This record gives sequence, structure tokens and C-alpha cells, in this order.
Amino acid sequence: INLSKHCDKYFKGSQMLDCTTLAPQIQACQEKGIKILMSMGGATGAYSMKDNTTAETYAQTVVDTFLGGNSSEVERPFGEAVLDGVDLDIEGGGDTGYAEFSNKLREISPDSLITAAPQCAFPDAMLGNALDNGWVDAVFIQFYNNFCNAGTENFNFDTWADWAKTTSKNPDVKLYIGSPACEACASTGYLGADKLGEVYNSVKGSNGDVLGGIMLWDAGAAYYSESGGTPIAQQLKQDVLETTNSGQASVEPAESASASATAQSSEPVASALSKRAPESLKTIVGRAAMPDPGNHGVKHPNYQNGDPYEG
Repeated sequence: INLSKHCDKYFKGSQMLDCTTLAPQIQACQEKGIKILMSMGGATGAYSMKDNTTAETYAQTVVDTFLGGNSSEVERPFGEAVLDGVDLDIEGGGDTGYAEFSNKLREISPDSLITAAPQCAFPDAMLGNALDNGWVDAVFIQFYNNFCNAGTENFNFDTWADWAKTTSKNPDVKLYIGSPACEACASTGYLGADKLGEVYNSVKGSNGDVLGGIMLWDAGAAYYSESGGTPIAQQLKQDVLETTNSGQASVEPAESASASATAQSSEPVASALSKRAPESLKTIVGRAAMPDPGNHGVKHPNYQNGDPYEG
């Protein structure tokens, strides 16, 4: 695993990072209803599943290493902290095994969340098979750095909504509008709070039954404004979610000590998703970039000394 400046110590005689110092922070977030997911894959690096059997075996390894497994033969980088699930951000290496991985993970750890972060081009080249044939609770669609960016004439949320309603193995799957949290966070697709709010309201009107909320890349930029203004996550919470979801509890900002964080709606997100029937799930998800915390040109105060996020 790669947690960059957040953790650089290894277990003795092992290549596994010893990040047990992060356990209290993870647990503190979870006590507030914030759900912590470990993201697999990414835009860079070499990774793949050898075959379907390997994928199913790896599901058990992930459960034992990060989730609720209790194998004494596996080192747990976050110690006694149990993460809430896994996010599949598969952007290379082929599509082999990920459907089998997600199905096996759900079988052996049914309370864990399984999410995916495909490109908006449909079907996604790396995750299309996993989405059609594997189990996912939520899909964080990257409507940026693509021809189908949100706010353009090629915005294709309708296509994804049709998939959710007719093809997904999970009849209660929720889709999130993925958007950059800052201009430097992506090559193309940044909208800002006002325009993103307009997109959200339009989708809510046409496909509100499958709309889960908004995903922002990345979490650091979502909850911190370099200019000193109101962070985009806070703007969306105040001007979009609280306005359009009247009667629901407010969405609280979330930060992550691992790989992605989900904010709280009228009931905790994972609680709702684990029930497989999230009736009022309208949230902001902040996905955190771990390989290089400063790679978007946004200076985060809690990155200055390589310190991890505080819960």
C-alpha cells in the first residue's frame, strides 16, 4: 500500500506499512458517522488481477488486512481499526477478476461497502464487467478529464442511470456526480459550486431515484480553500444539498486518514448502504489523493509536515 507522507514505517521484517498510529484517527471519524474506504488501483502504477481465482483469494486477503477479518497470519496496517469498505479505482491493468473480487468480498464481508470510480465513458474499459457482473453499493463516476464531462452537451448521467435501473446487480445502487474540487485538481471538468449545483439539481429532477450525491476529487481541496474563501464542499452543503433536500439533516464535512471519506446525511452513509436500501442518501463524498498530497498545487495546512488528516 502507498500512504505517502501519512505513513512511512514498516512492520519489522516486512514490506507492509505499519500505520497503526492512524487507527485512533480512523476510529474517531467512524464515531462521527464518517465512513473510511481503502481505494484500490489509481491512475498510475502497475497492478492487475492474474485471474478470477486469484481475485477471489485476494478478497479474503483484503478482508483480513483492512476489514473485519481475524486471521493471525496477516499484518494489519491500521491495527484494530476496521475500515468500512473498498473503493475500486481501476484505471489500468485490464478488467480481469474485479467482478469476482467484489462478489467474493460481499459474500465473506457482507457489511462492508463496495464502491467503484469509473470514467464517465460508458461502458468503462476497466470496470465495465465488474459493474455489470459484480456487486457495488455506490458508483463515483468521474465526470471530468473526459469528453462526457458534467456541464457539457455530452454529459451522460442518463446512460449511467439506465444502467443502474436495468443492469446493476444491486437494485439500490447509487450514482455520484464526480467533479474536481479545484481548477488544478483535473485537466478539464472543473465547474465550481454554482454550476455543479445546477447540474446536481437537473439530475435530481430527472434521475433522483438513483442519485446518491456528489463526489469531489480530491478531499483536501474539497474542504480547504487556498484563497481563504468558503471551501467548495461547504458551499455545496449550504447552497445545494440543504436547499434541495429540505427536511434532511445537514451534511457534515469529512476528511480521510486512508483513501476516501463519505459525509453524513440523514443517517450514516454506510449504515444506509449496508441495508442495501438508502432511501434518503444525499451526500458529498471526498476522495483523497494519497500518492502525493500536494500534487494539485493546493497547499493543505495539515500536509505541511507530512501529518495525516485529523478525524
